[in-house]
Amino acid sequence: MEQFPVEMWLSVIGYLDDKELQALIGVSRLFFELGMDRRYQEVEIATGDKKAKEWLTRLLEPQVARRVKKLTVQLIQSHYNPPQPTASSSHRSFRRHIADHLRTVVQKVVRPVTPEPNTKQPMLSDIEVLIEAFPRMVNVDDFRIVTWAIPLPARDLLPLYDAAWSAFGGNLKRISICANLDGFEALIASSPNFVKLETLELEFSDLPRIDPAADAAMLTQTVVPFVNKLCPQVKTFKIRSWANLDLSPFFLNVDPFPVLKTTLMRIPFNRAFSTDPSGFTRYLHESSKSLTKVALRLSPTGLALDPSIEQPLYDWMEALVSDPRCFAKVKHLDICPTHLAPGMDILHHSIQRTRESLVKFTVRDRYLGPDDVVAVVKGLKTSQSLTCLRLNVLSLSAAMFDLMAQTLPGLRTLWLSTGIPENHSPLDLLRNGMKTRRYDDWKLVDLSIWQAGYELDEATMLAILRSIPSVYRLWEDDAAVRRGDGDFVEIIRFT
Repeated sequence: MEQFPVEMWLSVIGYLDDKELQALIGVSRLFFELGMDRRYQEVEIATGDKKAKEWLTRLLEPQVARRVKKLTVQLIQSHYNPPQPTASSSHRSFRRHIADHLRTVVQKVVRPVTPEPNTKQPMLSDIEVLIEAFPRMVNVDDFRIVTWAIPLPARDLLPLYDAAWSAFGGNLKRISICANLDGFEALIASSPNFVKLETLELEFSDLPRIDPAADAAMLTQTVVPFVNKLCPQVKTFKIRSWANLDLSPFFLNVDPFPVLKTTLMRIPFNRAFSTDPSGFTRYLHESSKSLTKVALRLSPTGLALDPSIEQPLYDWMEALVSDPRCFAKVKHLDICPTHLAPGMDILHHSIQRTRESLVKFTVRDRYLGPDDVVAVVKGLKTSQSLTCLRLNVLSLSAAMFDLMAQTLPGLRTLWLSTGIPENHSPLDLLRNGMKTRRYDDWKLVDLSIWQAGYELDEATMLAILRSIPSVYRLWEDDAAVRRGDGDFVEIIRFT
């Protein structure tokens, strides 16, 4: 068996899940190495968690630590146990007073015993074990650190960061920092040197205090210089913000990203750009020279579908996509055009801007009516490279599948989400309508249809599959596949 080429075994294990591969660890040295690599290549540790001790114990072993490639560390406040203030004698309870008195009496009548010296080593905290384990994790190239749950500066994290950067800082290709502004300041103060970094992800959470002026100062004086140092090399830049934080000062001062390929912005527009969105506009327009993947999830916070909240976002997006520079080379576009009626114009402009290069198009959050679906699909007809489409639709119909099969024959992946109809009639009509249809020329391979967050019922899904013989994979990530054709179609599930 050992005589088979390694490349062949690598191909074989690609079809094995983790449990199957673990069962083969004892077969040979090759399977041992491959199984251990699979098991420990991605590690997540939350300090204070019951499983953290087990993981940390294993990571102290060099043969385990060296296999870690992707590491996530979340620092939980429960791990930190500051000393409790000692109560004065006047505040002691009567029970405590009696206990102390009895202890004094016993000590007078019982022969004292000299305690044996304590030979046990004090138990290390999770943070201390991490600091000890980091030097062994020399192959980590993807690091996510989450510190928003601990009160800084309750504990000095500099030793933790020093140990991390010394071990793998120079190897990191991706770092994800999830913190409040104090947490960002603590990490940046450790002076990391990410010479190989290509992906930078910033995730902002709220501080316990509200001070817009202090936030703006920290963004411009601390976060911006840190990011500007990395701008020339970063190919993927993502920001997620759950904070009541105005990011205008950041984008007004950040340098251009000359080699940026991918960006994701999941930030509430009304909070994140409450003063001046022009820096954000400049960031997107200048980056469009190289951007190929763009996800703009800017839905404002507040009352759902409130026009007064969404209007500023619409105005900004309309101006953004009207500029010829916008999305000039984008292949993957993920966008929410607001829920306002004129928001459809944003979709049409986006399609026009990307028609020469668009491969994957996602319309987020907004549910499209039948006429909207027709308009979007017909608009995409000129996008000859389009292979993946994701939409939320108010209703499913056989006519919609007719339109897509005819207008987008090269589509290979289709993802649809719909709500629950008021009665069964729409789905009954769909199932009956699909009985007379067969799209033999459609190249669709992956099909995911969700209803109110759940998989579409099997009867309706089977009716659709009988009409689209090319579909093989269902509900993403190979959760299920189709088998058979004609009237003998069935769904095989793997989960």
